[in-house]
Amino acid sequence: MNRIRRVILALDVAARDQESIAAAVELAARLGAEVLGLFLEDPRLLRWARLPVARQVSPWGGALDEGRLEAQLKALAAQAQAELEQAARRRGVAWQAEVLRDELERTLSEKALQEDLWVIGTAGRVMGLAVPTLATLRLVLPQAARWVLWQPRGGAFRHPMVVLHAQASHPEALLEAARAWMEHPAEPLTVVMLGENGLGSLVQNWQVRHGVLVRPVHLRTATLEQLLEVFVRTGCDGLVVGADLPLLAGEGLEQLLARLPGPLLMVR
Repeated sequence: MNRIRRVILALDVAARDQESIAAAVELAARLGAEVLGLFLEDPRLLRWARLPVARQVSPWGGALDEGRLEAQLKALAAQAQAELEQAARRRGVAWQAEVLRDELERTLSEKALQEDLWVIGTAGRVMGLAVPTLATLRLVLPQAARWVLWQPRGGAFRHPMVVLHAQASHPEALLEAARAWMEHPAEPLTVVMLGENGLGSLVQNWQVRHGVLVRPVHLRTATLEQLLEVFVRTGCDGLVVGADLPLLAGEGLEQLLARLPGPLLMVR
């Protein structure tokens, strides 16, 4: 796994939460990297506020005040920047922050580097309304992002479980990423292998070359529920998967994040 130079926290201001900010700063301190906070003001929220449906779900029973909504988004962005600054100063981490609104996909793509680790915060509330932000962030996430940490809950990510499947394009990259996240390299790394296709011999050769103790779990096939059962049973606190994992197709990523009791590191 190449050295990570920046931890980029991409956070919709509607989903601002101290856990995501703290997780990004802790990771930056742990990796010897700087942290860049990108606080996104989704312009679609303002367009949505103009629609008739907004009156039906407004907590005040009337039309949403677009100016009030915009002012709250700006206030949330300022508060998020202040919290990032405080957390970074406490840990002695170099930091920067920007507030982005227009052309999010293009702007984020311009900022993406191969050496970046992206930390994505999801789900929040604005003016009492639930705002699903995962779909927005998934759409604008740059394709160049190689390492994406979804939905950090707390700071723990010391005992990862890595999932390999028969069609994985770069299985060793997943193993390397999981090893980099281990707090104690001498402890066993839990590796779930879906299907056959030589995965067992590949993992065995990898562990011999790197001197890593592997705790293998072989499953011919697995549903999302079965995968989560293994995760809980093995006592892991983070999941490492490839972006090409079939279980993530369609709404699989959203379903996994909704039920996973820990962060998800997705590797491209």
